[in-house]
This record gives sequence, structure tokens and C-alpha cells, in this order.
Amino acid sequence: MRAELVLRGGRVFTGLEHRPFCEALAVQGGRVSAVGDEREVRRLVGRGTRVVELGGRLAVPGFHDSHTHLMGAGLIQEELSLLGAKTPEECTARVKERIRDGDWVVGRGWDADLFPGGAWPDRKVLDAAAPRTPVLLLRRDGHAAWVNARALEVAGIAADTKDPPHGAIVRDARGEATGILLEEPAISLVRSKVPAPTLERRTKAVERGLELARSLGVTTFHDDASYDDRLRPGEVYGALLARKKLTARVVLWQRLGRPIEELRAERAELPPSTRLAYGLLKGFLDGSLGSRTALLHEPYCDHSGDTGMPLVDPRVLEERVLEAHHRGFQVGLHAIGDRAAAVALDAFAAVARVHGAESLRAARHRIEHGQIWREADIARCGALGVVASVQPVHLASDMKIALARLGPERCRTSYPWRALIEAGAPLAFGTDYPVESMDPLRGLYCAVTRRSPDERDGSEFFPGQRLSREEALLAYTRGSAFAAHCDDHLGQLAPGRLADVAVLSEDVFAIPVSRLPDVRCDMTLVEGECVFERG
Repeated sequence: MRAELVLRGGRVFTGLEHRPFCEALAVQGGRVSAVGDEREVRRLVGRGTRVVELGGRLAVPGFHDSHTHLMGAGLIQEELSLLGAKTPEECTARVKERIRDGDWVVGRGWDADLFPGGAWPDRKVLDAAAPRTPVLLLRRDGHAAWVNARALEVAGIAADTKDPPHGAIVRDARGEATGILLEEPAISLVRSKVPAPTLERRTKAVERGLELARSLGVTTFHDDASYDDRLRPGEVYGALLARKKLTARVVLWQRLGRPIEELRAERAELPPSTRLAYGLLKGFLDGSLGSRTALLHEPYCDHSGDTGMPLVDPRVLEERVLEAHHRGFQVGLHAIGDRAAAVALDAFAAVARVHGAESLRAARHRIEHGQIWREADIARCGALGVVASVQPVHLASDMKIALARLGPERCRTSYPWRALIEAGAPLAFGTDYPVESMDPLRGLYCAVTRRSPDERDGSEFFPGQRLSREEALLAYTRGSAFAAHCDDHLGQLAPGRLADVAVLSEDVFAIPVSRLPDVRCDMTLVEGECVFERG
């Protein structure tokens, strides 16, 4: 049978162990029909075949981003950006420009580490700029919020308001709220008062995200909107699927701890499709390194006595993980600090005790982020077969603060991608977009250099944890497909696999490593259909 599409004249990275590279690829009926030498594939070219000449470029399996907040990212684009602001006053100047009568001002992107002295900002600065308009400003990682007095008033937060479980309302010496809220249980006290986005807004947000994904060669992504039940992502993605406008494969996450029957009912609303499905149940164990809410065994070096913030009781976590596993759900646990990683592994070890080691491995439960570890837990992660779902691009931001927060000894086993692979832990790559850029080439660069793509001549962050280019690319394709239980049809370019392909502007295996962030996606195929082509 003649092929509908043939790629030739460059290199194809297949992801197959026995033949990682070939010269040409053929597509028929949405699937790879052949890979091999140009002579092998040439016989499949017929009158109706579209032939794409690679001209020395590289074709790879479509990138699979195993951790994003894509709908939320699209909504953020309508909100106030505080990225790059160097002072609280620069933030409030931007706030003043967005004030509209009766409307909230919602923004994101401030980072106290950029402010003079690195101190948390105070609501009084916001109050002066917006005395009557409620303001909610999320830190760049979403684990802290800065609000004004009017927002506190709307949320009913007063001097006698107690901290919610696993959240904190930061107070001054007199006990008054400073306007800083730590972690979602506290942030949601205010967020819940912001009008929920309409279906039209949510749909436009996702369409923006899909446009970005296909321009970057991302053919599958996981969207975590579990932090806000009002977003109902299945409603949006399901409608786009029905209208044949879903130009990537999407895996939706739900919140661990919700009633099981409620979760199943939500899943039943989606039609069977290889383009849209529900995936894991997401649980939070701690916060972030930047907000100093990542849960550590030992105190932060730059904040005496503080070991971070636990977001769930370990006994409650174990019960939830055991129930989810028993009912057939995959679990992903947000764990950034070393103590959080240990608590996550304890819960997964309980699954092995109750249901057996093979049952645990088959579930492919995941640790999300896994940034700071103890050596013993790296080994335990591999022994248990728990997937390490990591975002190497986080290193570009965190390497600026990690030494001050953690000290050199803990940094030695932080972002330990090489050690995790050597321990036998399955590795999956993502970006945590919009916390970081969705561009997979930035993540690949961080993984193989341990440098920031914005400071390519800068120092390496513990370079012993570097990966090879092939290892990094496999984590971004086959590894993420494995983590999503779809490695039987995605993640490699082999006959019978779905033809999800990214054609890169240059061969990333042939250019100097310093140029990796400059590589662009020239073409994106989903089931052989061209959903993006650079003009």
C-alpha cells in the first residue's frame, strides 16, 4: 500500500533500542507504516504521497509533556503579568493600570527573590495602589499569593481567622494579616471569591494553549486543573474533540481525595478517544522551593528552623493512595522537598505491602517534580518502580536560589536525573507550564548541560547529574508515554505506532550543545496530519 506521507533526506530518531536512527519514515492511516533506509521507504511513494524533504533536519517522536497547567496558563494570559518586576512598587504600578470599577485585579509572576532583600511584599503597598479594588497576585510558582486589604475583606479573613489546615495566613508581630497567603488551602479562601471563568473564556484559553503546543512539537500534554473544581476541563476539551479541533492528545488530572464515584462519573462523560482521556489523581504533599514551603528533613539554610509546610497528614495520604490503587486509579504526588519525597515513597511502599510489588509497578504511580532527595530515597524510588516525573527546565530558575536555600550537600542530590536513571526509576519529562516555558528544547538543554538556557556561559549545577542527549529525548517521548500508560502506541516511531512526529529545524545530535535552545519545530504531525508547519 502506498504511503500518504513520507519524510526523507535527514535523520529520524525512532526511540527504538535496536535501531535508534534511520533515514526515512512513511505514514499510512494515521500510523507509522515503515521506518528505514531511503531505499526501503522509496517504494511506498506513489502519485498521492506527500513527500517532505528533511534536508538534514531531524524528525523525532512528538514531544510528550507529562506535567502542565495548560488551561490555567491560557487564562493567565488574560491576567496581569508581574514577570520580571524588580520591586513591589513596580508590581503595584502595573496593578494601578489594570483597575476597573467593580472588577478584581488578578495577576501572577512576582518573585520576592528579585525584590531588594528578598523579603515578602506587604499588603499595605497594594492598599495604597488599590484601596477599593480586590487584588489577588500569585507568586510565579503559584504556591504563594499577595493580596490587598479589600481582598482579605471580601474573603472574610480577619485578625481572628485561623489558618486553614495545611495553609498559612502570614501575620505581622501584631497578628494582622500581611497579605501573604501560603499554599492552596489559604489561597483558595480568596481565589474562591474571584468570579469563575466562563465556558467561552476557558475554551479560548485552551485554544491558545493548543496553538502553542503544536508550534513547539508537543503532541501530547497532561493538563492539571485539579486545584480548582470550577474549571471543569473535561467540558472544554470534550467540546473541542467533538468539533475536531483537538490538535494534540490531552490527559486530564483529577484531585486525589475526591469521592471515587464522583471521579468515575466525571470520566464517563468523555467519549472513548486516543486524543482525550483522564489520567492520574493528583495529591499535594508540599509546596515549592521558592516559597520555602517545600518539605525538608532539615531546616532551610536561609530561614532558621523552617522545614517547609506539609500539605497532608501521612496517615491520610496512605489511606487515599491505597483506596485509589485498589479502585484502579493511578496516583501522582507533588513532592519537591526530600521529606515530601520520603512520605510519598512511604505511601507507595504501603501499596506494595498490601497489593504486592508487581501490582505497584503495574500502576506506574508517580512523584511529580522530585527535586530534592536523600540518596536512600533515590534508590528506593528505583526499587519500587515509582515514576519520577520531573521538569528539567525548573533548574534554570531554581539553581539561582538552591544553594542559599539548601546548601551544597543537599544540592548534590537535588534534580538528580542521572542518579534516578541509574537507580532504575522510570524518568518522564515535562515543563510545569506556565511556571516554566513549554518549549521542550529548553528542558533538553537543562538536562544535558545543567545550565540555564538564558545564561549559557554560566556555571553548571552539579554536572555529575547530566544526561546524554539521547537519554533526555527518550525521557521526553518514550518515558512520558510510559508514565501515561500509552507506550504501546506512542513515544516511539515504529510500524503500527501512531504517527505523532515533530520535525526539528536542526539535528540536535549533530550541533554544539550550546545551540540546543535555538532549535525550533518546523512541522508537527498528529496521526500523520500536519497540524503545524512553520512558514
